[in-house]
Amino acid sequence: MLKEIKKQLLRIIDDIDCGNSDVTEEEELEILECLQKLTRKDTPISKYQAYTYLNISRATFDNLVKEGKLPSGKKIAGFKELMWYKRDLNSYLKNKK
Repeated sequence: MLKEIKKQLLRIIDDIDCGNSDVTEEEELEILECLQKLTRKDTPISKYQAYTYLNISRATFDNLVKEGKLPSGKKIAGFKELMWYKRDLNSYLKNKK
């Protein structure tokens, strides 16, 4: 799947470099929004999203937080539940290897 994503992105880049892009401004914004969403690691995510991202159970996630192996969630204005950041989860994954 990643090879296909790379292939499509390279096609878009080649079109841009050649000045042959037939992408509308609306489509450009949509592409940019999708890429930012996928690559932004500082976006807060819910507990469910966090343990799903780590591919572990909720109980395991809670235990790792209690043990200090994962950071505690942060309270963010406007959200009722605690939130985590992917960059912190990625640090845990790196250290786990």
